[in-house]
Amino acid sequence: MARKWTWVALLWVSVALAAFAGCSSEEGGASANNGGFGNTAGTGGGSAGTGGSIDIDASTQALSVEPASVTLTITNKAVAVSQQFTAKLGSTNVPAVWTLDNYNLVSIDSNGLAASTGIVAGKIKVTATHAGKKASADLIVNVELQEDVSTNIDPGNKTALGGSPAADPGLTANPPNPTRFLYPYDKTVMPKGVVAPLVMFSPGSVAPESAALKLSGNGFSWQGFYTVTAPATPQLAIPQDIWDAAMASASGATLNAEVVKAAGGAAYGPYAIDITAAPGSLKGVVYYMTYQAPTGLYAARPGNTQPAKQVKSGCVVCHSVSANGKYLSTGAEVSVQSAESGVYEVDLTGNATQISQSPPGLGGDTRGLSFAAWTPDGKYVMRSQNDFWGGVNQMAWKVDATGKKLDQANVVGLGATLSAYLPAFSHDGKFLAFTQGNGESGAPGSAIRSIDVMDVAIDETSGPAGTLTFTNRQVVLDNGATGKVTKYATFLPDSNLIVLQESQIYDPAHGGMLATRNAAGQYGAADGRLNLIDIANKAHVELKNANLGNVPTDEDKNFEPFALPIPAGGYYWVVFTSIREYGNLQQGAATRKQLWVAAITPGKSTADPSHPPFFLPNQTDTKNERGFWALDPCKPKAASCENGDECCDGACRPSDASDPSSPKICGEPEGCAQISEKCTTNADCCAAATGISCLGGFCSPQPPS
Repeated sequence: MARKWTWVALLWVSVALAAFAGCSSEEGGASANNGGFGNTAGTGGGSAGTGGSIDIDASTQALSVEPASVTLTITNKAVAVSQQFTAKLGSTNVPAVWTLDNYNLVSIDSNGLAASTGIVAGKIKVTATHAGKKASADLIVNVELQEDVSTNIDPGNKTALGGSPAADPGLTANPPNPTRFLYPYDKTVMPKGVVAPLVMFSPGSVAPESAALKLSGNGFSWQGFYTVTAPATPQLAIPQDIWDAAMASASGATLNAEVVKAAGGAAYGPYAIDITAAPGSLKGVVYYMTYQAPTGLYAARPGNTQPAKQVKSGCVVCHSVSANGKYLSTGAEVSVQSAESGVYEVDLTGNATQISQSPPGLGGDTRGLSFAAWTPDGKYVMRSQNDFWGGVNQMAWKVDATGKKLDQANVVGLGATLSAYLPAFSHDGKFLAFTQGNGESGAPGSAIRSIDVMDVAIDETSGPAGTLTFTNRQVVLDNGATGKVTKYATFLPDSNLIVLQESQIYDPAHGGMLATRNAAGQYGAADGRLNLIDIANKAHVELKNANLGNVPTDEDKNFEPFALPIPAGGYYWVVFTSIREYGNLQQGAATRKQLWVAAITPGKSTADPSHPPFFLPNQTDTKNERGFWALDPCKPKAASCENGDECCDGACRPSDASDPSSPKICGEPEGCAQISEKCTTNADCCAAATGISCLGGFCSPQPPS
């Protein structure tokens, strides 16, 4: 009996010591809430090691990880690299729970074996937890790859491309004719997740037969060798897996792209540009229209590589979308498809179902709900009774609770004495911006050359469908009686900032609001430049970086800007129509209306905050325009997600609170907000001390300086 009680006593002592060690906070201890949706604190992912007795003297010994720092280099896409880590208590190997601070580059098993899972370079912190103690090691993964992208590359050119290239002979030609990058542009900011750009450059005085393309940045290096099939219009296609890995590796920093060309066994160059890799992917859907067969309304998702999907066929025109992506409205040619003008509900698959035709009693050019203005929550849609371009007597309708019909609401402050063209709500729903329209007596600014802003208040309980009240009208830009025409004002996620199109050459018909038509009725013949307005200080800045292209005429061919409602990767983003050259694919008379995307750095309004744009690769090969940007409808609790901005409640966390590598799901926020999760102030963000800030209602990293 004495033996039995002695054994039980020793067992309780061991349990108590283990519990005390597990709760100790002196050297890591049990962590605070780790970001999962459960209420249990934990150390997170990985798998526990095998069991083992805990030495009574464990509290006096330090835990370490060996090796403390190691660098692995991936040299073959098909072969993973690995490293065995060992946890030591003093000089004794001990079992541990192994976790990583980033599961996108490597995995780690229960025994501490870390192995690469792709071809992305970066730095990972490896952490071992044992008996309440924690210790970490640094694992650096570099990538050094080479491959022949083309077959049958000329052997002499291949040898030359591997050596030191000569200077470009075009520099000394008369006249000079050097090779230069045509696309992408130098200093472009590009997000993750997009289709790899087609690298295009001019042939110069020596047309290339072969070429080498190198991408490098943040420990990543890849070199591809090509046969140039069209020497007069050199184009190099980047393998998609290489582009994705390069952008992920360079995230938040610079990715260098360098081309060397070769002909006749001699190499020339290099020719290089720098691309800033935004630390995030684009969100939402760009709804655009084309009058070129197959005509219709299309939806392109810039954040992935899928091609655009046709939403509606035919001449359904001049669409608008609520910022939350739930509802869209369209007009239609009266004599062709008038029944299809109205409101559509959009689901997560991108399918649109008509819930109502356009309301009756709309005068002017009666194309239904063309150019309607939506409140960002999708509850109200507004259009002038006078004309779809806008004007006096703005009317509003509420989508009823069943989502099946429109009920007319009251509008106060936008009556018969105020003319508002192309009105647009801010993404927080607090403001309305519009071009000061024709037909207003005693207007405070110049008609069709001024931008006004008003405060918005919505009372959903007033009357059968609520009341929208507009007050505190202020002119934030007035170009004067002979100045440039202002149109297509769009709010950035910061509701203090507006981007708009300004034109000196325009068609006075339709209130001057046609985007690209001149007075002779020629489409594409008007000029257009993107500009920015800071409402607070009335700063007015041309977005020169976004406007400029390869030839001087490009800067006057930029129209119809629409902003992504939320920031992504620390930037604001604008999609716009442009009739500019696209590398050597569209030059001269071959240029046509296409969609381009430009990043805008937050916090800058007195100097140009824009960056050179990139071509939206998802769009159809047609004449495309009016890319209206909205979010996807939000996802409910427990739905799979990648970031909090996809979720209705604004939070996306690992489904298993104790395993950060588990699949993420939408849920209610707990603790501080992580990147891309909803916030109100900077203090709401988990990493506020490291520069993460609350931009447009979501925690966002600071863009590279």
